[in-house]
Amino acid sequence: MAARSSSAHADTEGSRGLGGPLRVGTLLAMSRPPSSAPPQATKASKAPERDPGAATVSPTALAPFMRLLEEIGPDAVATSMARGLSILERWGISAADLEADATMRVPHGLAVDMFEMFLSVANDPSAALRAGLKLQRGDYELLEYLCGSCETLGASIACLSHYYPLLINAELELVERGDRAELRYRIAEGLLAPSAMNEFALASNYAMSILHVKLENVLPPIEVTFAHAAPAHAPVFEQVFGVPVRFAAEHNAIVFPISMLDHPLRGADPVLHAVLKRLADHELSLLQELSAFPSKVRGAIEAELEHGAPLERVAARMHLSAGGLRSRLRQHGATYSSLLDAVRKDHARRALRDTQLGISELAHRLGFAHPPAFHRAFRRWFGVTPNMYREVKSEHPAARFWRPR
Repeated sequence: MAARSSSAHADTEGSRGLGGPLRVGTLLAMSRPPSSAPPQATKASKAPERDPGAATVSPTALAPFMRLLEEIGPDAVATSMARGLSILERWGISAADLEADATMRVPHGLAVDMFEMFLSVANDPSAALRAGLKLQRGDYELLEYLCGSCETLGASIACLSHYYPLLINAELELVERGDRAELRYRIAEGLLAPSAMNEFALASNYAMSILHVKLENVLPPIEVTFAHAAPAHAPVFEQVFGVPVRFAAEHNAIVFPISMLDHPLRGADPVLHAVLKRLADHELSLLQELSAFPSKVRGAIEAELEHGAPLERVAARMHLSAGGLRSRLRQHGATYSSLLDAVRKDHARRALRDTQLGISELAHRLGFAHPPAFHRAFRRWFGVTPNMYREVKSEHPAARFWRPR
């Protein structure tokens, strides 16, 4: 698949700089002197509203960007460190936690914030492409070695498609048409997907293929396509990929000769692959459990609502400490108070719409200490009092069909 493998290979096999697979937490922790306090986030830097069940990303996905900034110079590294710490603090995640826990994941929105910060610091519109070519062996850890131990490129792509959520919540689809194969890429629906992120993804996947396919008799891609319009730095794309690049296409994709699906990989090892597959299956099941975690917390909150749903009781119901529960929620960009508030709001809306439950009784069932506290919360949620909300809903012509009989 590699047209100009020599230049890309030189980048990916070059000096490892800080060495080994780079992690966000490692570099940010290194950037802070032991005696210094974390930077304070300003009011303007408040994190945006986010879905508590949002997808998560492995911090290793950002490793090539850190390597690019190191190459740009120490000022770029220092600036990215300071800004990165502020982003982590804004999302309620500490660099120390990331460094201490190699399995910790970050919310997709945080990864996007980091990504855009790196682009800003690099001050180069083509930085995403160039960072993609900085991918080095081991950057993507288990996922990379699992796919790299497959027999052929086709088997590796199938493996990557299945286990890609270990890195980021995105979709890879292989489409075969005649003598062409298209590897299509897109961030999962509903998630932020800046154009530069797609540029980085295709460039890094291209670099990974160079690292792992046998270069003898390799055929270059036919073309590379992007769904976004041609940017100002469009001429750089063909320099990076060495083949025609088309914009405003239907898909983000690398198109290559279908015969390359049978091309062997350098690290093919069936025994190692079987071992790594078991590990990856375990990691994938843990990730699926993690993705369902906020919903489980909501269920536990609902069960404890009448008792006020204090954090300690909900955590105990889930066989966790209060700190452990908070830590796991932070990986989703959520807080316990935001989940409790959302559960109360949802229950209040349904109760006032579908039942004739008294306001005082409803306040008690939602765990409020007294009705005035419920009234204040309700005004914050809906802008009106509970009684006004009930009257408006009752006057609607269709309201009678939604009341229990």
